[in-house]
Amino acid sequence: MNSDERFWNASIEELKQGYVYEEAEGYYYCLICGEGFEDGEIFREEPSGRWFEARKYAGHHVKQSHGSMLDYLLELDKRQTGLTDLQKELIRGFSKKLSDQELMSLSGAGSTSTIRNHRFVLKEKAKQAKLLLAIMEMMEQGAAAPRFVPVHRTATQVDERYAITEDENAALLKQYLPKGLNGPLASFPRKEKRKIAVLRHIASFFNIGTKYSEKAVNEKLVAFWEEDYVTLRRYLIEYGFLDRSDDGRAYWVKDAADSSTGAAAPKKKDLEVQGAALKQETKAKQGKQSKQKEQIKQKAQSKTEQQEDKRKDEVKMDKAKRKQLTAEYQERERVMGVFQIKNNANGKLYIGGSTNLDALWGREQFMLNMGTHASKELQKEWKQFGSENFSFLVLETVKLDQKIRYDYKDVLDPEGRQPVDMVRQYNREVGALKEQWLEKLQPFGEKGYHAGEVSGNAE
Repeated sequence: MNSDERFWNASIEELKQGYVYEEAEGYYYCLICGEGFEDGEIFREEPSGRWFEARKYAGHHVKQSHGSMLDYLLELDKRQTGLTDLQKELIRGFSKKLSDQELMSLSGAGSTSTIRNHRFVLKEKAKQAKLLLAIMEMMEQGAAAPRFVPVHRTATQVDERYAITEDENAALLKQYLPKGLNGPLASFPRKEKRKIAVLRHIASFFNIGTKYSEKAVNEKLVAFWEEDYVTLRRYLIEYGFLDRSDDGRAYWVKDAADSSTGAAAPKKKDLEVQGAALKQETKAKQGKQSKQKEQIKQKAQSKTEQQEDKRKDEVKMDKAKRKQLTAEYQERERVMGVFQIKNNANGKLYIGGSTNLDALWGREQFMLNMGTHASKELQKEWKQFGSENFSFLVLETVKLDQKIRYDYKDVLDPEGRQPVDMVRQYNREVGALKEQWLEKLQPFGEKGYHAGEVSGNAE
C-alpha cells in the first residue's frame, strides 16, 4: 500500500494524529511522507538523548518534521477539503482562540455576526460530513462498489480525469503495455484519463525519498518510450508525479510532504539532524511568536475601535439608503486576472491568479501576516524583510465578451446554483493567463518564489 492509499484509508483519529499502524507489516507509517517505524524498534532523539518506542516516535516524527496536522490538512486543495481560502483562514484563527473581533479585523469581514455565521456554517458542514460517511458506508454494504485508484495528493488539478476504477486501470495498462508492465509502450495515449493511468504506472518505478540524476531518470523512461523519453519526463513533472531542482540536476518523487515547497521528502537518517535544528529554534520562536501575537492583538483592537465607530454610523442609515448602496455594489464590475507580489529588496517575484482581484492584496497580506500563505519561500522572506519591502501589481486582466458584476448572475441559475462549466471556464482563463506570465517573467530559482524550470532549462 502506498502513502496515498494509507492517507485516504485512514480513520479520522489517524488523520488527526498523523500516522497509522499496519498490523500485517508491523510498522507505523507517517501519513504525510510515508516514513516507516518498525514496531518493537527503539528510536533515539539526539538533542535530548531520550528514547522512544515506535508508536511514540511516529507521533514525535510528525510534529518535528511536518508540524501541525491541522496546518497540513488545511494546505490541501479545495477539491479535497471542500473549504474556501477564507474558511481555512478562519479555522486557523479559531484554533488559535482568537476572538470574533480579532478575526473580523484581520480577515476584513464586515461584522462579528459574519464571523459567527461562518462558524455556524462550518459546524453544519461537519454534521453533513458525518451523515455522508454513514450513508456511504451503508451504501457500500449492498452490491460490491467499484474500487477507484487513489488520486495522488500532489496532482496539479483534480477532476473527472482521475475517476479511474482498478479494473479500468488494469485494462488501460494492458492496452498500452501489451508486452508487459515493464514496457515498452505500444503508443502514448492522447486522452487525459488514459494518459494519467500510464503516467501513474511509470511513476511507480521511482522510489519515494530517492534523488535521481537526469541520466538515471532517462534510463528508466527509455524502457517505456525510447524515441521520446523527454516528453515522458516533462509529463511526469507537469502532472505532479515527479519534481526536480531548479538547475535540473536532481529529480525525485513529488510526495505530499514536499508538494508545497518542492523539497525532497526527508529520509530517516535526516530526522535526528532536523530534530536538533528544530529544538534550537524553538526557544527563539516562542519569544518571537509571543511578541507577534501581542502586536496582532493591539492592531486588531485598534482596527476594532475604528470599525465600531463606522458601524455606529451605518446603523443610522435608513433602509432605502442601504438598498441603494447594495444595488450600486452589485453593479460594480468584477475583475479577474493575474497579479505579482514583488520583493523590492532582491527583485524576486511571486505570480498568482484570481477570479476576483478586488481587495486581493488585502487577503494576501492577511495570509502572510498570519503565516499561512501557500508559498513557504515567500512567507519566509516576508518575515525576513518585512511587509514594507513588498509591492503588489495587477499584471493583466482577463478579457471577457461581457462584463461580469457582483450580483453573480453570470454564474447563478434561477435556483441559486452555480453552473460548474462557467466557473471552470473562468478558472481556465485565469490559469492560462498566469502560465503566459510565468513563461514571460520566469520567476524561478533566484528570480522568484516558484519551483520549476529556470530560463534556459526548458524542454
